[in-house]
Amino acid sequence: MPWHTLFRTSAALRCAPVLYAWIAMYSSELTGWVTEGYWPSAAAQSAFLLNFTVPAVAACGAWEALKVRRSGVLGAAPSRSATTIALSALAPVLAMGAGAVLLALALLAPRADGLPGRSTALILATELLVVLAHAVAGYVLGSALPRMLAVPLALIGGFVWMAYPASLNTFWVRQLNGRNLSECCALDQVPSPRAVASVLLTVTGLVAAGWIRLRLRGHLRWSALPALAVAVLLGAWIAAPLGHQASTARPLSERSCTDGAPRICLWPEQRPETARITTWSVQAAERLRAAGLTPPATVTPLTVRPAEDEVRVLVATSLVPGRLPQCAHQRGARWPGAGAVAPLSVWLTLTAGATPGSVEGRYGRPAVARVSQIMTLPAADQLAWYERNMATLDRCDLEPVLEAAR
Repeated sequence: MPWHTLFRTSAALRCAPVLYAWIAMYSSELTGWVTEGYWPSAAAQSAFLLNFTVPAVAACGAWEALKVRRSGVLGAAPSRSATTIALSALAPVLAMGAGAVLLALALLAPRADGLPGRSTALILATELLVVLAHAVAGYVLGSALPRMLAVPLALIGGFVWMAYPASLNTFWVRQLNGRNLSECCALDQVPSPRAVASVLLTVTGLVAAGWIRLRLRGHLRWSALPALAVAVLLGAWIAAPLGHQASTARPLSERSCTDGAPRICLWPEQRPETARITTWSVQAAERLRAAGLTPPATVTPLTVRPAEDEVRVLVATSLVPGRLPQCAHQRGARWPGAGAVAPLSVWLTLTAGATPGSVEGRYGRPAVARVSQIMTLPAADQLAWYERNMATLDRCDLEPVLEAAR
């Protein structure tokens, strides 16, 4: 069949406008989840839209298989193999799926800066293989099931497989369908090789099982099931250590650091902002030092274009421990210092020069009002208040004293 006829008569031609319109409408819900300026984050969020692309390509694949069955070409003496016929029938479906993947990325791309790199290409390639695998799965369903069952099952099954695992506490299941890549990436993260490998193994198993089902005859066709099971088990084994995460730490070699105090370490996407970030960080550090504190040695913002108050808050709150003390992990333990975290953070950020309005937005007006009373005390008394309450963050046997002494 000529290619133009193949595309003109394909179910993909009817399905594509609906799919693309749905993706375009839903993509606006994802823009807020993209780490601004970071291509891997935009690509990872586009994986969420596989929720809609996969059911569409699976249903269209099943429909194309039904057309091949009705033609009777496989029961005659075809000049092409069953695999070649399947790929020919699926070509418009795969084109539709690839278009959906590229459209999803294009709609989120305005949130990214510069040119996409290797991580973005890896996520995009993984999504395209997910589309291929489910188009093949739909085709197999259409070639094996009754007409009235194949397309609905492919459509509903594809959606359930992409959407339902996200609600499970069995985290490795989430990793297998490719949609969980949307859990990546903050500015200091890249896609986890384990997360990508688990998806690739699963989709490879789907494609291999589909090929076995289409290519072999008789009882040999049933070998498709163990082939798929082995691929899924390997994918699950690789994904198990990840939990629900789909990212890993970005190589520190990509950062560039200044030589001052504090050291300002920035990712490539942040380098145009080096001068401003450095100025604000140094000013905040000097204010903390003037209050009798030791500023953090290194500052690394996690947004591409941080605002001044964001930088000052980062420098200040770097002095607050980011983890619970060991004693707080014991069963039944009580950690009084938990109540001091917010007041100490407020005092530090105000001392570092952040505006009261931005601090209120983070910690609430009552917390700022309480700490404002502390800041009316002499500098030595403020430092004593800070040191006394900071000590409660590392122990469980001290009570914080948050009110100003009268």
